[in-house]
Formats: sequence, structure tokens, C-alpha cells
Amino acid sequence: MTKRRSIRIVLLLAVGLVCGVVVTHNTSGPDSGDESHWRMAVAEQVAGCCVAGGERYSFVADLTDSLALRCGHTIDISLSTPTENILEGLSTGSLDIAVIPSYAKKIFSGYPTESLYTTNYILVMPRWASIAKGINPTEAWKGKRVLSDVAFHHTATFEAMTLSGVRCDTTRLDGLSMARQVVAGKADAIICEPSDAELIRFLYRDLRPVGTVEEPYEVVLVFANRHTRGEFNRALEEFSLTEEYATMVDIYFGETSVAERFTHLNYRPTRVIDGISVWDKQLRQISSRVGVDWRLMSAMAYHESRFRNNQVSNRGAVGLMQVTPIVIEDLRLEGEYDLSDPSTNITLAAKLLRRSSRALGFGDFPTTDDQMAIMVASYNCGISRTMEAQRLVEVAGGNPHSWADVEAMFLNMNDAEWVAANDCRVRRFRDAKITIAYTNGVMELYNTYCSAIE
Repeated sequence: MTKRRSIRIVLLLAVGLVCGVVVTHNTSGPDSGDESHWRMAVAEQVAGCCVAGGERYSFVADLTDSLALRCGHTIDISLSTPTENILEGLSTGSLDIAVIPSYAKKIFSGYPTESLYTTNYILVMPRWASIAKGINPTEAWKGKRVLSDVAFHHTATFEAMTLSGVRCDTTRLDGLSMARQVVAGKADAIICEPSDAELIRFLYRDLRPVGTVEEPYEVVLVFANRHTRGEFNRALEEFSLTEEYATMVDIYFGETSVAERFTHLNYRPTRVIDGISVWDKQLRQISSRVGVDWRLMSAMAYHESRFRNNQVSNRGAVGLMQVTPIVIEDLRLEGEYDLSDPSTNITLAAKLLRRSSRALGFGDFPTTDDQMAIMVASYNCGISRTMEAQRLVEVAGGNPHSWADVEAMFLNMNDAEWVAANDCRVRRFRDAKITIAYTNGVMELYNTYCSAIE
């Protein structure tokens, strides 16, 4: 219990530092950026980023999701990103924020960094493994094949294990994937971050935590420039004063039980382990009836509202799919419609998608990922804007059914000089990057859902 409390105190102190300090630091990036969108990458060495049922389970993912909702931002998160790709992304401007283990800070010496939280590692073994009561974790490792993540390779504990003859294999798998290796008999034990260990204990009843590595493990934020750092700090400062934030900290670093942590999340009551969200049944039934892939609808609902049915935007968009009252008029529907009702909300969104598909030339529903992406983009920015981009692509000799071509045209339409030079008689598409990030995020999550859920 003392250890858990100390972790929580360190986390709160670290976040306090992030909130209260804006350091004047020379950086290699510009001090300006798109305040409405953050592009974030989580390094492959960062522990505690599991995926179950297509849902990300990590403090970093939940924190950034909540910040995005509160601040009106969009956040495009890439997991398991190689360090060299992060460095290149920060230097070229294609990344705004990165999450790295502390040992890699020296690689990013030209960029502002802040400690996000400090935790430790847990040894997890099968219940059938024979371990004497009260045995030191080091003794439990002897003669075992242990899987650990890349960051653990840089600890003093790893070095001590190696010197004692323990076989500790480094892997790029997340905690749940490592657990599956143990269940399949391909490994004897794993070393993972505590939140991973809790989720593993909940999902795999035959596995149990048997020891704690006292050596601390620190996770660090890296920012492309001072502007991004200041914007993130202000958002985090506001969020850190909320009850939602306190609940989140307690869930990941406090004394919360496993059951409460992963089945009754107060800040994310929609999450389920064996599916995508608590709305799976409605999404399946309605999507099937309308002719839309329910997993695509789920990916959109995630990006629109994080599956929160009571979500209302400052523009009047309501519910899971963030449907606006104008949609009822656009679909030429009569009668009263309660947009906060989940079934109504999902139905209207599905019908709007089908109408968009027809207008974009794809028939009742797209047949390729490219066409699907263009339809998703139209949901975000409007059918007219997307059709205009398709027209300009065709005029330029491109393929109007190619998302890559439409995406490139969106960027052209965002460029004031390009719009003026081409006299294309369309107003500048200032939110093009937001639509592109939204579309790519939805499609990435859709593919994840397709791999995880039938």
C-alpha cells in the first residue's frame, strides 16, 4: 500500500510540474502550430499500453483522450513507434508530442521534456508455478524464461538477472500479448507495468503477480516546441482540477480493485473487455439493417464521443455519433427525434453515411478502404466539401475514389496560395488537417477492431 501511495504522489508531483512550468528552451521546431490538433506517438519502449477488444488500456491513452474531449482538440495517437521515427517526426513537424521512457531522454536533448509519471515493474507467473511463500522475486526468476519489454532492458535489475544466468528475452509485445505467450507455454513468466499486471490478472485467471521490482520506471513527455508544450500544459492544468482526473489517477495508481478498475471505470463507463463498447448490440443491429459495417460505426463513435452518449459539443452535436439537428432536415425526415437516444443517434448517423456513399459515387456502401475513408471524411467535413475535392482531383487527372488523392487535394484546399493560384472558386478549407487526422484515426481504429472483433 505504501508503494502504491508513493507512486500516486510522484505522479501528482510530476503532473504539477507539467502544469506549472513553461521553460524557455531552445528547440529545433517552430513555435507555432495547429492548436486544434495534436499528433502524438508513444515509443515502442513505453510499458503499460495494452489493447483488448480493440480498446487501448493505458494511462497515457486515457489522459490524452480526456484532454481532447475537454479542450476541443483532436489527438492522433500512434502506439509502439520506433525512437528514430519519433525523432524524425519531431524534426519534420509531423509530430507534436511523444511519450518515451526516461532512459531515451538524451536522444531528444534538443526538445522540451517533462516527467509524466513514475511507476515500477511487476513479475507475473502462472498460478501452477511452484514458488515458495515470501520468496524474493530474484529467486523466482532462476531457471525461467522471462519476457520483458524494451525499456526493462535498460534497468539495473535486468543486468543483475543476466549476470545471475536468468534468460530474459526482450520483446516488443504489449503486456497482454506477453501473457498469451505464457498461457501458450512459450514463456515461464513476464515482467510488465502494474496496470498491465492488473489487467492480465483480470483476464487470465491462471496468471498472478508474484513480486515487485523496486527500481522506478519513469515515463516522459517530449514536445516539438515551446508552443505545443504551453498549450498542453494549460489543458492539463485545467483537467488536473477535475474529479475525472482524480478518478483516473486512482484507477491506474491508487488502491482501486481490479474489478472496479477494468469493468466499472467511472470516467469511461462504456468500456467492455470482450467487445468494443457497451453499445455493441445497438451498433450491430442498426448497422446491419442500414448496411454499414458496425465496426466502422464503432470507430467513428470512439472518435466522435469516446462512446459517451451524453456528450454535447459547443456546436450542438449530440450523443455517440455527434449528430446535429440539421441532419434530420438533410435526411428529409418528419416527426420528433430524440438525438440523445442511442438507437436514434446511431440510426441517423448510419443513414447519413449511406446517403454520403451514394452521393460520392460509391453506391449504397463503399467496397474498398479508400472509398470508406472518403465517406468517413465527408461525415466530418460535409458531403459538399468532399465532393468538391473529388471534382478537383478528377480535373487534375487523379482518382476521385482514392483517399490518397482526396487527402492531397484537401491539403491543397487548405493552402491559401494554392486556392488563389488555381482560381478553383472554392473557399479555403481551413480544417483540412483536422478532417485528415480524423479520417486516418477512424480507419486505423477500424482496422484494429476488424482484427480483434468479428
